[in-house]
Amino acid sequence: MLSILLSCETEIPFNGAETNPVLVVNCLACTDSVIQATVSASRFFLSNEYEFPAVTDATVALFVNGIFTENLTHTGLGIYRGNYIPAEGDVVRLNVSATGFKPVWAENAFPIATTGFQVDSTITKTDTMPLVNGNYYYGGGGGGGDYENPTWDTIGTTFSYIHEYKVRFSNPGGVPNYYRLVVHQQTLANGYPLVNSYLNNFEDLVFGTKTNNLEGIFTESKTDRYNVFSDELIDGKTHTITFAYAQPFYTIIDSSYKSWTVGDERSVTIDLQAISKSYYLYLVSLKALESSDPFMSEPVQIYTNINGGLGILGTRTNKLRKFILPE
Repeated sequence: MLSILLSCETEIPFNGAETNPVLVVNCLACTDSVIQATVSASRFFLSNEYEFPAVTDATVALFVNGIFTENLTHTGLGIYRGNYIPAEGDVVRLNVSATGFKPVWAENAFPIATTGFQVDSTITKTDTMPLVNGNYYYGGGGGGGDYENPTWDTIGTTFSYIHEYKVRFSNPGGVPNYYRLVVHQQTLANGYPLVNSYLNNFEDLVFGTKTNNLEGIFTESKTDRYNVFSDELIDGKTHTITFAYAQPFYTIIDSSYKSWTVGDERSVTIDLQAISKSYYLYLVSLKALESSDPFMSEPVQIYTNINGGLGILGTRTNKLRKFILPE
């Protein structure tokens, strides 16, 4: 089969015109920080380059509610940063120009934060179980170790706290709304992250919505590290998302072993974001791209709202709740 496939390979020369590079602007703005944008140049799809060149001489003008506010300052590597911290309901516009490129622009409004946001937490302790370890190095075999019959020894005990969270919020009716749920787990050891991960694949009806995906994109993949959803199924309703997190503990009685849960602070931060439609469509297109098969799926076009160029101007407002887990 391989020889047949190789014999069928045909090289087709590209006879089209090479397109000129355009400005690529990426800005995911939030109401709790200043606006920052990254400006780079696109590259031809047959190019051998692996990186997109940064544009360091751009003028990035910020307008808020139709009024010029400031030019963002270049801080290096094509990153431009301003001083204005946006508020809910602000309409922001970026006008970007640079030598050798056609100017581009994008405009977006900051969504109103969710109302009735509340997180309830309950903790259930599991039964304590013995912690058993197999020692392959000293279990018989004339000192060389018996790999088929290791010596098993109880080195401590283990149990878990099961944290169940109920995230409750009210969704206004009559207008389309879009959300993202971000749940961040962190364990700090001497001030440095020992565990830094995110929960995903929540089992809730809102995450199963398919009809608001981009036109022409239909994916049944359950993998969704972005956890975005629309209010299609909860328009005008109060909704509760429930999920659980297991926090394991170990009590080591053998000093030759170390605990796997050493840390100064363990926490779970729950962030329910109200996001703009453009940000939602951008993340949905990324999800579709990541779950597609390069040989069996239609090409996925990443959503852009940059007029005259590429990239995304997305906006969001956050509702945060942080839980410090018991030691």
